[in-house]
Amino acid sequence: MRLFYLLCFLSLSCIACSSSRPPELVEKPIIFDEEREQLSLEYMYEHYDITASTPTIVPRMVVVHWTAIPTFEGSYQAFYDSRLPGSRTAIQSASALNVSVPYLIDRDGTIYQLMPDTLFARHVIGLNHCAIGIENVGDGNQYPLTEAQFEANKQLIRHLAQKYDIEYVIGHHEYQRFRSHPLWLEKDPDYLTEKSDPGDEFMQRLRNDLTGLNLKPLTDMPEPNQQSIKQGIQGRVIWLEGNLMPGIVEPGDAPPQPTGKGIQRNLYIYPLVHRDSATIQNGFYADVQKKLIKKVATDESGFYSIALPPGRYSVLVEEKQGLYAGFFDGQGNLQPVEVKPGQLSKQDIKVDYKAVY
Repeated sequence: MRLFYLLCFLSLSCIACSSSRPPELVEKPIIFDEEREQLSLEYMYEHYDITASTPTIVPRMVVVHWTAIPTFEGSYQAFYDSRLPGSRTAIQSASALNVSVPYLIDRDGTIYQLMPDTLFARHVIGLNHCAIGIENVGDGNQYPLTEAQFEANKQLIRHLAQKYDIEYVIGHHEYQRFRSHPLWLEKDPDYLTEKSDPGDEFMQRLRNDLTGLNLKPLTDMPEPNQQSIKQGIQGRVIWLEGNLMPGIVEPGDAPPQPTGKGIQRNLYIYPLVHRDSATIQNGFYADVQKKLIKKVATDESGFYSIALPPGRYSVLVEEKQGLYAGFFDGQGNLQPVEVKPGQLSKQDIKVDYKAVY
């Protein structure tokens, strides 16, 4: 198996020699042993429902990152081992596979190739099966990405676009915009992390310099993550049904809480609606006597994100029987939520009219 990866590496290096490539490409392999191979195959199956004999990808996009580590050696060591270190608790439960990328760019612009382009690497939730990752040594704050790194990214991406059918070039902070895209395969709707690297300014400038590649624009993509909107409402619509009455538990133990599942629904956003301002029949509302502000759709995981001015709103869920409000406040306002200046309000909505508590 190690011979297989060595041959892959040599083959890719020969291809690079015969096509346009960055001026310098330094090979510095990380460990890709049988353990990493097995962990990669398990990740592909458990998260993407992909069954394969070898952990390979078909590149469709490039994802640009920063390492949040100030030195090359520290960044390289973070990717080197096959298993995730114990300090990465935020993503440890999803898989023991360590994070990695094919390319790591030092602050002087030197490009190091850590693994072949088409080997599976864990670096972006939901899209690892089709994404080539480029990491840049730095953090955007005390160690902002350098001009040499910008030029290296540009040359490397042009090189990759000559080898593969690259459709998108995105920053790590933009990955959640693909949650309703066919390329998104993540099976766990709750496995998400908020990212800020490498930022809108870097990516806008980079894509502007790559216009000749005929990349697909992100202008029509949804913007669900927190970095995309600074003020409004964000959350999930969750379906609950069946007997949810608490059972007998041992003293001191908390009863298990029903989690439900995310669902795709249309949401109707009104100025704050009192229950007397709409007709109700069998628990569903119609003829709302307020002007509709917005109508938005959740994605398949139930996620939604709505930019709104400050104010108080009612968010109602469209069902076949009418509009549904899972709760109302002490004044009789339907599913109220307040948006404050410069803040993002979190509002998960339960659709539980088929549940028994």
